[in-house]
Amino acid sequence: MDRPLLNSTIAFVAFVLVVAVSAPTTQAASCASFGRVKSKNSNTPVTVIFVNKSGAYRSVMWIDFNGQPKNYAGLNPGQRFTVHTYLTHPWMFTDGPGNCKQMFFPRKGVSRVNITR
Repeated sequence: MDRPLLNSTIAFVAFVLVVAVSAPTTQAASCASFGRVKSKNSNTPVTVIFVNKSGAYRSVMWIDFNGQPKNYAGLNPGQRFTVHTYLTHPWMFTDGPGNCKQMFFPRKGVSRVNITR
């Protein structure tokens, strides 16, 4: 491989990695806050795509204004669910029996959430 082609390839790979790392996604939040959080106002709308990358079934639960989980979707591995929600509305992902596996707290600029636990 000639030097200019090698340099171009390295630059391209570096660019792809930077784009992949800076994409607006988020990772797992702790379930320790469950029972202490609830939805607040509905002032700032956001659209979020939940993607199940856990390798197992996950329920998508909205935490309502009283702090109670409300089932919104069931996702098998690899499935996704788009929801129109608000910045002050927490979400929880559970396994089949309903055990909290991961939580998500919406943030500006985060449009995709990988369910990994």
